[in-house]
Amino acid sequence: MGLMVDLQPSLGRALVVGGGTVAARKVQGLVEAGFAVTVVAPEIQPGIEALPGVTLRKRAFFPADIDGHALVFACTDSREVNRAAGELARAAGVPVNVTDRQEESSFFSTATLQGDDWRIGISTGGRDPGLAKRLREVLGERMGTVGDGDDAQ
Repeated sequence: MGLMVDLQPSLGRALVVGGGTVAARKVQGLVEAGFAVTVVAPEIQPGIEALPGVTLRKRAFFPADIDGHALVFACTDSREVNRAAGELARAAGVPVNVTDRQEESSFFSTATLQGDDWRIGISTGGRDPGLAKRLREVLGERMGTVGDGDDAQ
């Protein structure tokens, strides 16, 4: 297990490589957290396009896309693209979540539960996203609140 942190939008711009369902969840969470987001993918779901403040680049991923970003999510349906984005981000010292390979990730998203003045994050280190979601639901029911986020992978 790693160290859980609460990243703030002041960290810098986030890059999401991919435009499908998994990418949409990541972008939604980043936007809700206040991050400026760039999405790079040849095809981007309309739900992503509708989000405010998201920069869209409808094209293939290029190595230079990592530049200027403080956080990267690689979540395409291409193993090769995800691997390349992960390697480039790690080489640049940028935290990266490679959604199809936990061993290539330097961080994982958490299943979160949030109240007015607090937030709880649940992580399985990418090993069992379903367990994190179930724990969030049980805690949410007991605390009378709703959760969001996903334990990446």
